Amino acid sequence: MAEDWDFYSSPVDDHPASIFVDLGQIDDAPDAKRPWLLRVMLTLKIGRDDGLSDQEETDVLYTIEDDLFAGVARVLRARYVGRLTTQGRREYFYYGFSADGLDQAAAKALAEYPQYEVTCRTEVDPDWKTYSDLLFPSDLDVQSIHNRRVVQQLSEHGDDLSQPRDIDHWLLFPSEESRDQFLIQVAGNGFRAESSMSDDLEGQFRYVVRLIRSDRVDLETIDGLVIDLFLRAQSCEGEYDGWESPVVSGE
Repeated sequence: MAEDWDFYSSPVDDHPASIFVDLGQIDDAPDAKRPWLLRVMLTLKIGRDDGLSDQEETDVLYTIEDDLFAGVARVLRARYVGRLTTQGRREYFYYGFSADGLDQAAAKALAEYPQYEVTCRTEVDPDWKTYSDLLFPSDLDVQSIHNRRVVQQLSEHGDDLSQPRDIDHWLLFPSEESRDQFLIQVAGNGFRAESSMSDDLEGQFRYVVRLIRSDRVDLETIDGLVIDLFLRAQSCEGEYDGWESPVVSGE
């Protein structure tokens, strides 16, 4: 199982929250051998109005995370799946074989940080619902993560993200009616549209739409555009299937 860590922001209990999660766990979850959810929570020392972590505290929090991993994941053979920062606290989530030894392992790992108030909690979660329902991003958040990754790849290849270029968007629909309903929604927005049929004769989403329009690919612009198309497709019972862009050099 390959690790695939990434972060995103999403409200939790109507409060701002930052979530760092191993997306790679979803294909193998739940792990029947690790039904115990092990939670280690600490109170942040530098408060912010939004309840998230401050840049001044970042280095020590990263060190704590590494030490906690050594003490819980390696010693207890628990699987680290993510962390949540919200309302002035940071919480680390592991799944283990049992609850035995968590308090001792966490205390030993955090012994060098007496300034932090630490709380450990354990519960049985054989279906890994905390991972799937709390930590794992929604489909829309997954798409935003993908958008950020593509933009980063373009930037690493020397792309001038401010330069407009033709961008291809791919969308899938279960019927002609849903496809045509979507095309009516986006008509007049400057897209060139091409329709085709998927070669997957047994697939549910056989009706394919390709939209082409010249746009910038800075993250704010492309993420806003993709989210709009994602939600429009969803309202027509379709799916957004990704976007493609050539690398455009600023030279």
